[in-house]
Amino acid sequence: MINKIVLGSAFAVMASFASGVAAQDSLEGGYVGLNYAFVTYEEDGISEDFDLGALVGKAGAQINPYLAAEFRAGFGAKDDSTSFNGVSAELELDYLVGGYMVLGLPNESPVYPYAIVGVTKGELTASATGFGNSFSDSESESDISYGVGANLNINKDFQVNGEYMQYIDKDGAEISGVSVGFAVLF
Repeated sequence: MINKIVLGSAFAVMASFASGVAAQDSLEGGYVGLNYAFVTYEEDGISEDFDLGALVGKAGAQINPYLAAEFRAGFGAKDDSTSFNGVSAELELDYLVGGYMVLGLPNESPVYPYAIVGVTKGELTASATGFGNSFSDSESESDISYGVGANLNINKDFQVNGEYMQYIDKDGAEISGVSVGFAVLF
């Protein structure tokens, strides 16, 4: 008797899972989009954070309702600067580029929550002027990246999204940010 109940329950769960997957089949396919990222740069030993901005394009393929592969590339859209003791310093985000896997949770609502993990490579340029001298240096770094977000399906071809991403956290320096954007599905 208990085996029949367990077997029947397992069958009911699998049937509801299959119908949920069938309802989410429209998610499969490709997409392209654009996000604006409000990026923060923090470094050990520097008391002030730099608030940068970036435009980030993305292209991806929804492999199944739960998994997508995505490529992103972006460039700095807003620099930040500070002054101290007669020295002016500026930080510029040159680029961010990366590949990611997106693990989502399909459901019956228009909201599709997800977690994202991958690798990001980024480059920053720091410039300083003061006391009749100037200095500029660029440095690039790669790191494991992760984040969480949600897509809101407006219709079957268009969605908006919000996301938090930890891009790089290496050698006492951290680049993270919140972004908002859209994607066109095809």
